[in-house]
Amino acid sequence: MVLAVCIGSSIVSNAQKFFERQEYGIMAGAAQYFGDLNPEYGFKNIRPAGGIFYRYYFNPYISLRVGLSYVQLGYKDSYSSNAYQQTRNLSFQNNLLEATVIGEFNFFRFQTGNIDRRYTPYMVLGVGALYSNPFVMHNGKKTYLQPLGTEGQNLTDYRNRRYNKINAVVPFGAGIKCWLAPGVNLGVEVVHRFAFTDYLDDVSQSYVGVNSFTPSGNANTASLLQDPSKIVNGQKLGRIGKQRGDNATIDQYLVGQITLSFQLKTYKCPSNSPLWDNY
Repeated sequence: MVLAVCIGSSIVSNAQKFFERQEYGIMAGAAQYFGDLNPEYGFKNIRPAGGIFYRYYFNPYISLRVGLSYVQLGYKDSYSSNAYQQTRNLSFQNNLLEATVIGEFNFFRFQTGNIDRRYTPYMVLGVGALYSNPFVMHNGKKTYLQPLGTEGQNLTDYRNRRYNKINAVVPFGAGIKCWLAPGVNLGVEVVHRFAFTDYLDDVSQSYVGVNSFTPSGNANTASLLQDPSKIVNGQKLGRIGKQRGDNATIDQYLVGQITLSFQLKTYKCPSNSPLWDNY
């Protein structure tokens, strides 16, 4: 799509080819979660994502991007055709805040305003931090799951399962970008994120048993949400030690988005480096 826009556009400027190396932009698109509730990498609950970024060009091939993003994730066992997951009946939602530093490598020489350097495919690789706080809607109210300790995190015997709301994330992916007009750049990219936590969905290990949450015998929010499974053969899934999640892999999510960015004109000559002639 971007390539077609680039090739078909007739906006050309020969009067001014000098632009700042700095660039400011916005991005908007959609995200898909992969993890314990979606181990088959399905695309049944695509959610919105967006953000802002600053990009600095070291040369026409390499740039560095600093971004802030808001990403919605969510999934339900009911989306799966797997009988065990349908019985397990877990679900979650999560609104992530993400800060990243990403390196970009352009395959072609890219120069905004230069008709001969109009578009390029590119790759990205970076590192960042995300704020995650999974929740469900329970009795019509948003209920956050981490404080409930649904896998026994609030118990002494299972305190090693406690997880942080802030975790590292590694994004990598690819895209294609072009300039629409001198100083105005459009991109489309798909970037996969590895989150260094297995609790974006509040699911990772085994059940600790309903008695761990109801010592008085009275059901509470934690006991209800740690095991919302369907009753099969007169009992629910949540028996002590029975698998609840799979801690062999970390959670992931994919973000596909459109970027629109702007460079400001400069009246200074570009760098004397051969990489920067007419930039």
